[in-house]
Amino acid sequence: MTQVTVQNVKTQFVTTRDGIQLAYRIIGPSTGVPLLFLMHFRGTIDHWDPLLIDNFTKHRQVILFDNAGVGHSSGPVDDNINAMAAHIIEFLELLQIKEVDVLGFNLGGVVAPLIGLNGRPGLVRKLILAGTTATAGPGLEAGRTDEGVHKHAFGPVPDLDNFQSLFFEPTETSQAAGRRWWDRIHERNKESSGEERKGYVSEGMMDGGAGMMASIAALTKAGDVANAAEGTYNRLADIKIPVLVAQGHRDIMVPTVNSFQVSQKLPNAWLLIYPDSGHGFMFQHPEEFVKQANAFLDEW
Repeated sequence: MTQVTVQNVKTQFVTTRDGIQLAYRIIGPSTGVPLLFLMHFRGTIDHWDPLLIDNFTKHRQVILFDNAGVGHSSGPVDDNINAMAAHIIEFLELLQIKEVDVLGFNLGGVVAPLIGLNGRPGLVRKLILAGTTATAGPGLEAGRTDEGVHKHAFGPVPDLDNFQSLFFEPTETSQAAGRRWWDRIHERNKESSGEERKGYVSEGMMDGGAGMMASIAALTKAGDVANAAEGTYNRLADIKIPVLVAQGHRDIMVPTVNSFQVSQKLPNAWLLIYPDSGHGFMFQHPEEFVKQANAFLDEW
């Protein structure tokens, strides 16, 4: 019997009350609390690192998820994080999942706390916030917004050069890790899975950039203190569950200091900073991260 992996797992769908088909993939044993992965800005379930995910699935069930309008899912991309969270909560209800652990990376990490805050009590057991931040509040810094970052983050066809600049440090070791990661995320293709691979949100601007602009609008609203009542910053103290906050040593996308600030405001948080790495620390140190994340999920 063929082992199910990131490279060959089949995509499944559920339909929401408003008729949107949400895409997901499940890998790993059916026992225990599943771990839901929420992807970064413009990323889809076709862009998760197989080395990272397949190491997790040796010990637990993993659910990879495309939110509305992203990747294999239908509908428009939501332009605010509460709507994104609402779709995730409904998705979990449709799968009849009573308890879940959540790992949110980048945009996924901004949304992730709202699943527990806005969902029913007990839905989220533990939370991993990776390379991310809370919504706007005192002490949190904005990421770089210079022309170089915009060119790499908002270009029509994200490529290795874009991610080397945004996700990895300019050291030889970090850049080499970035090249290995880029090769790995392309291991899944039609030949391995029988399914067409999806591009990044608004790749080639085939949608006129609508999906990317909706995601930018969501992040912009989240980063504006005028919208604090709809965000997470003022509610961090209400998150009583265990939280692992993890980050690279020098993240230009989401300043590393934000991870410290967020962890200070969470009542039950651990903070891990990974050396010689930036925003893509999970992909530079996948095996080490899985070991520590598994320890958190199973023991801490």
